[in-house]
Amino acid sequence: MYLLKAVSNILTNIGNLNDTIRKYIVNMDGWIKEINTRISKVEDTYSLVNENIDDIQHNYELIFELKDQIEEMKQEVNALKLIQIISLKKERNLVKERLESK
Repeated sequence: MYLLKAVSNILTNIGNLNDTIRKYIVNMDGWIKEINTRISKVEDTYSLVNENIDDIQHNYELIFELKDQIEEMKQEVNALKLIQIISLKKERNLVKERLESK
């Protein structure tokens, strides 16, 4: 009788252990899925950060190109101003010469 009770207790303990192991496996599954989800998010974030870095670098390159173009345009405007001034002086001198010759 004691033997039957002991075997019954052992089987009950084994059943409880199996339940505990099943719960642990289910929990482990959940943890692994959570870890994989977080890793995926980090990988996605990493690729987005790299894409943003590339975009920012490209924008800086465009800004420097535009800065150079603006500088060239300033020089062209200054050259046009000088040409205009020279042209106006020549016209003024011609008009002055005509007035003096009359």
